[in-house]
Amino acid sequence: MMNKEESGRISEWKDLSIYIHIPFCKSKCIYCDFLSFGGCAYEEQVQYVKALCKEIVSYEDMAKDYRVQTIYIGGGTPSYINDNFLEEIMDAIRKTFSVAENAEITIEGNPDSLTRDKLRTYHGIGMNRLSIGLQSANDEMLRTLNRVHNYDQFIAAFQSARQEGFSNINVDLMSGLPGESMDSYVRTLAKVVKLSPEHISAYSLIVEEGTPLEENEELLAMLPTEEEDRKLYAKTKLLLKNSGYERYEISNYAKKGYACRHNLVYWTGGEYLGLGLGASSYLTVRLEDGSKKKIRFHGTENIQEYIARFLQSDGMQGDEYTNMYHAYEYEDEELYGLDDAYGMFDQMGMTGSNSHSNLDQYHLYEENALLEFIRDYYKELHFQTRKDEMEEFMFLGLRCRNGVGKETFRNRFGLAMEDVYGKVITKYKNLGLLSEDNGRIYLSDKGIDVSDTVMADFML
Repeated sequence: MMNKEESGRISEWKDLSIYIHIPFCKSKCIYCDFLSFGGCAYEEQVQYVKALCKEIVSYEDMAKDYRVQTIYIGGGTPSYINDNFLEEIMDAIRKTFSVAENAEITIEGNPDSLTRDKLRTYHGIGMNRLSIGLQSANDEMLRTLNRVHNYDQFIAAFQSARQEGFSNINVDLMSGLPGESMDSYVRTLAKVVKLSPEHISAYSLIVEEGTPLEENEELLAMLPTEEEDRKLYAKTKLLLKNSGYERYEISNYAKKGYACRHNLVYWTGGEYLGLGLGASSYLTVRLEDGSKKKIRFHGTENIQEYIARFLQSDGMQGDEYTNMYHAYEYEDEELYGLDDAYGMFDQMGMTGSNSHSNLDQYHLYEENALLEFIRDYYKELHFQTRKDEMEEFMFLGLRCRNGVGKETFRNRFGLAMEDVYGKVITKYKNLGLLSEDNGRIYLSDKGIDVSDTVMADFML
């Protein structure tokens, strides 16, 4: 229950989403290029969670301005670590931030590690949405991908989740697996639909650079053609539509009222704070002159550096000149994205010199505790330009089935969408790849098949 002071400030709170990255897995899948590690020692997990909780608490001062609407714990495999760690993480979030009573709180899990006891703990500490990584109901396909579970373990985990009170469950599926037939894939879809999860994410397998899959010529030769992949997508859309699932984003389907609120924040330009190894953030900051700027930044991807950095952290209250990671002391400023930040300040007329030795350049940071903290502890601090904002509004918004609204664009940027993107919109409408209805521009079914090409044309 909120106190009187909180009640009086509720209209001033801004919405915030929080992403928590848990980089540990039992083992890596052959297609995975996520920032994760297989088989890490328990002690390293202990140190990581301590550092993560310190990072969370570091935002105590900023947290006063926000109310958290969604939390997403991803990875890696969050269910792989001890459930006591997740209790510590959730406790740190609630001590630091005001979390809405109806907040959507998601945790990702792998079937082999989603035990009944863990699921009971998750639900007991307020997690109300579960995302289970199945990928395929075909055990042979799971072995090919180096998945560490089988279909029976998925069924057991799903049923246990229901019994422990989870009424909002997503199942991750993957099409286009090496050597899998259309019939096998459709059987996977049918089995999952029969279980009636609230949400299904159905992605096409992508061969990512640097993964074991990319180097396996035998498996690469067994992948479907582009045309076969389109047929799999069409079959997915049809089967799920006929089973009561609405496609609200290119690869995501939900029963009415169960679209993932957290992911919609990413696609619609909401503010989010990424915590943990390599996690990305997108926030609004108020500058000294009263103006507001959107900023992007993300954390180091070196786990030893991350642990050392945040276990030493005093948050935004620390003495900048004694901080062992202070930006003034970096020998390689480019590594931390400072060159990019300086360049942006010059474009905005906020600095008077390109000399990094000129301490006047740091005035902007010294007047803003949040910016100062971000500069000292994160990488690639980037002030978004209006051009950046317009591009992201279009190519992220077009991922969603409802597309982007012309009136919303005008209200946000003070320009008509046609004044900026008129030629591109006309081009793809004439090709049948974009459609317009009730003042909204969205990808047609044909346009979704070549969405990457269409969206690339919205880069200014």
